[in-house]
Amino acid sequence: MIVLVMSVPLTMLLGSMAAYVLARYDFRGNRLLYFFFVAGAMFPVFLALVPLFFMVKRLDMLNTYHGLALVYVAYSLPFTVFFMHAFFRTLPTAVFEAAILDGASHTRTFFQVMLPMAKPGLLSVGIFNTLGQWNQYILPTVLMQPQSGDDPERYVLTQGLIQLQQQQGYASDLPVLFAGVTIAMVPMLVVYLSFQRQVQAGLTSATLK
Repeated sequence: MIVLVMSVPLTMLLGSMAAYVLARYDFRGNRLLYFFFVAGAMFPVFLALVPLFFMVKRLDMLNTYHGLALVYVAYSLPFTVFFMHAFFRTLPTAVFEAAILDGASHTRTFFQVMLPMAKPGLLSVGIFNTLGQWNQYILPTVLMQPQSGDDPERYVLTQGLIQLQQQQGYASDLPVLFAGVTIAMVPMLVVYLSFQRQVQAGLTSATLK
C-alpha cells in the first residue's frame, strides 16, 4: 500500500500530462516522442533487470519504498501515455479553444478543463496500473534486497506470499497461505467492483469520436 500510494498518483499525473501534450500540441518530434513511449511498452521488464539493478544501486535506493515506487512509475508510463493519448484526442477541440480564448493558461486549461473531462479514462488506466503494480513480483524481488546485515527485509505482498510458500516446503499450512492470498485479492476486487462502470465507460469512450 505504501508503494502504491506513491507510485499510482505519480504515474497518472506524469502520464496524463505527457499524453495531453502529445495529443494536443504539434511540434517537431511529436510523433517520434509518442512512438518512443509506445516502444517502451513492447519490451518486457526482464530485459532491463540487470542495468536497472545497478542504476537503482548507484542512486542508493535499493531496498527502499520510494526507489521501488519510481521504478513502478517508469514501468507504467508507456501504457498510461498510450491509453491517455487516444483518450485526449477524442475530447472536443472547441472546449480547449474556448478556454484559451478566455485567457486561461495552458496549465489551467489542462488541470481545470481537459483533465476533468478525461475522468473516465483516468479511472480506467488507474485501475489497470493499480492491478499491475499490486501484483508485480519480479521488480520487488530484484530491487528489495537488504544491502547489509543491519538492513531490514522489506517484502511487498507478492514476495511475502512466495516466501511463505517456500518456507513451508512439503508441510504446507494451507489456511495461512489462503489467508494471504485473500489479503492480496480482496482490495483489488473491491477497487474494481467499485469502479466497474467507470472502467467500462473509459474503455468504450476512448474508441468513439
